[in-house]
Amino acid sequence: MSRPARCLLPSLALLLAALAAAPAAAQERTFTRSVTAEGTGRVEVVPDIARLHFGVSARRPTVAEARDEVAAGVEKIIGLARRMGIADRNIATAAAQVSPEYDWDPRTQERRNLGYRVTRQVELKLEDLAKLGEITEQALGLGVTDASPATLDTSRRKEVEAEALAAATRDARERAGVMATALGETLGEALRITAVADAGPPVPMARMAMEADSGGAQTYETGLIVITAAVTGKFALAGQ
Repeated sequence: MSRPARCLLPSLALLLAALAAAPAAAQERTFTRSVTAEGTGRVEVVPDIARLHFGVSARRPTVAEARDEVAAGVEKIIGLARRMGIADRNIATAAAQVSPEYDWDPRTQERRNLGYRVTRQVELKLEDLAKLGEITEQALGLGVTDASPATLDTSRRKEVEAEALAAATRDARERAGVMATALGETLGEALRITAVADAGPPVPMARMAMEADSGGAQTYETGLIVITAAVTGKFALAGQ
């Protein structure tokens, strides 16, 4: 056997040994003992933003008549918002929705056209909640046909969401620790932490309270809102 070939034998043997050990190491990692726990976090915060949704609709014999009436109502709401100090960037209007309306004439056994309904939505972002009651009442007097309850939020949304996420992560580790102790084990490092999908907008802690003041307007007490987060964590068991 030549000298170069003899030199290659030790290297080849080491390579084969490494390849043989790799599946065993991978299998050991795959079967790492662990526990999985879910954690939740919640943060209560005073809201400082309200989103208002108003709808204006009208039914008239022609689309043009209904559209013009609705457009006039929308312009009144926009004018009110500007008078209340809401910036144009916080005023949004949706495109008009048009649909024919019919009823059934049992005498003639025919469908009868009643006209056309046009509907538009206006969304306002209010950053001064002291004006919430006043703007809601005035909007209802300007031809609004649909008003949804105000959606409360906070300008610190990202910061508060981060606090809730951190609390959820701590909660997951605490729960995993309880399970590890019950198994006679010691909780090890976190192997994987996964945030659960966003649960939606902030939830009011209580329904909005409404009291009449001496001026006849309504005073809204918004209370607190709750922002939540949830995670799933997988933690190694280190033994004792």
